Amino acid sequence: MKKCYFLFFLIISSLIFALPGEWFRDFVRDYRSAYDLPTDDELLLKIENAILDASKETGLDPLLITSVIIVESEFRNVIGMYGELGMMQIKPETADFVANYYNLEKPKEGWTRILWDFKLNIKIGSYYLKYLYDKFGSIQKAVKHYNGGIYKEVYAEKILKKYNQMLKVASTYEKNS
Repeated sequence: MKKCYFLFFLIISSLIFALPGEWFRDFVRDYRSAYDLPTDDELLLKIENAILDASKETGLDPLLITSVIIVESEFRNVIGMYGELGMMQIKPETADFVANYYNLEKPKEGWTRILWDFKLNIKIGSYYLKYLYDKFGSIQKAVKHYNGGIYKEVYAEKILKKYNQMLKVASTYEKNS
């Protein structure tokens, strides 16, 4: 029952606050610009929509998904030190597990696709975060276990701090619009 209330809170908070919009795309643009990556409006809208779609499918707050992306990759399609791929830094074996668990379609060309297909990466990463939330019963524990490294506590603190910052930014934007 506690899980249901928390998921309800996450969904309601994302509806109350204004994730979609120019402020969000500007936010993503700033991160991507720092690495001289493409920041055209069409791409930024596609990233925003991928996050919103994953949020709708999983019931997770889009700002939480965004916070994981920021901590993991700062909106870059990168390869991690241990084979993690894409914006949400998902290992191919984790992607395969998630796809099997939720009966999701697997890419014909294999899981390396999650390196360059950010929409699929965000979807699979969000489902993995949902799996961890369902397994451990709290967002804190879910984000702690999202990282497979030895600094799980520090990692979780970073994500939750970024999440709280995102909520404040969204709230400020909402008040000013």
